[in-house]
Amino acid sequence: MTKTIMLTSTHSGAGKSIVAIGMFLKMKENGKNPGYFKPIGDAMTRQEKSRTDKDVSVISAVVARKYSKEEICPHFLNPEYYLDEILPEEVDEVFHKIKDAYTNIAAKCDLVLIEGNHFVSQYSPIGLDDLRFAKEFNASMIICAPITDDDDLNSVIATYEYIKSQNLEIAGVILNARTKTAEARIKRYHIPLLEKRGIIVIGALTNSRELEKPTISEIMDATGAKLYSGEFIKVKNTLINSFVIGAMGAEPALKIFRGGIDKCVITGGDRTDIALAALDTSTKLIIFTGNLDPIQRVVSVAEEKGVPLLTTSSDTYSVAEQIRKIQTHIQANEIQICRDQVENLDWEKIPQ
Repeated sequence: MTKTIMLTSTHSGAGKSIVAIGMFLKMKENGKNPGYFKPIGDAMTRQEKSRTDKDVSVISAVVARKYSKEEICPHFLNPEYYLDEILPEEVDEVFHKIKDAYTNIAAKCDLVLIEGNHFVSQYSPIGLDDLRFAKEFNASMIICAPITDDDDLNSVIATYEYIKSQNLEIAGVILNARTKTAEARIKRYHIPLLEKRGIIVIGALTNSRELEKPTISEIMDATGAKLYSGEFIKVKNTLINSFVIGAMGAEPALKIFRGGIDKCVITGGDRTDIALAALDTSTKLIIFTGNLDPIQRVVSVAEEKGVPLLTTSSDTYSVAEQIRKIQTHIQANEIQICRDQVENLDWEKIPQ
């Protein structure tokens, strides 16, 4: 019988995709024939032909090549407005479509890794939550939890107790350190506290700044900004290290800009001085806000230095907020980082 592991989480940003990719590769190295499955992917558009989940795209293309995107992710919902996309009477039909897709994957491998929704109870109002899938597929669950500070342990314990109350098997917990401080506190305090409560800790992911950096394409998706100059195909996967709002004078701005590497500067289209100061330092992207286009001199310098320019009608504050909420996705060239992240997990605690 095919073994099934479901990766669920306390919150979004828990590192499920990192764990799924890393475990998939590690299991292949160990002689296993693993499969990957994601019941519901993110659809940020209502157009069927363009619906895709970015993590699924990378996994199907780079990791689980023998499976198509349609096989490993049979249904899509917009996380924010899913009630506009599915009627109550359609839920059972969608569930059976997902079940059939899982059965097809399970028949081709000896272990299936299921990546759950953004958090354990997501889509529970329509009965398409992680617990329903775990029960149906007889899955052993691993809870992935993002850890920024001590308060995040509350969610770990609450999620563990919630799943236990449903008589589901829990293999353990994987903690994802979101900062270097969290990394140290997980080892010193969090793991001992959880184990004292009888909660099995499989291990912890180290803080990886590289995996948290958004691409220019992700920034465009999040802000709705349009490419004013530059070639999208060349710049879409460029990683942005930091963000600076250019709302100060040119002289103090230059001092700040010199301290940032591979940054994005957000400023008004009328701030030629800020744009030129940014282009004189390590800048990878400039976003012009307020529906104001940059002057030709700025465009020429940007093109000469290979720095793309974006424009948006939104104000600077709104753009900064949209960027703050970006959910980054794994890029094809980051697969090895995922593999390295699972090396220190306690593999004896992982069902195989």
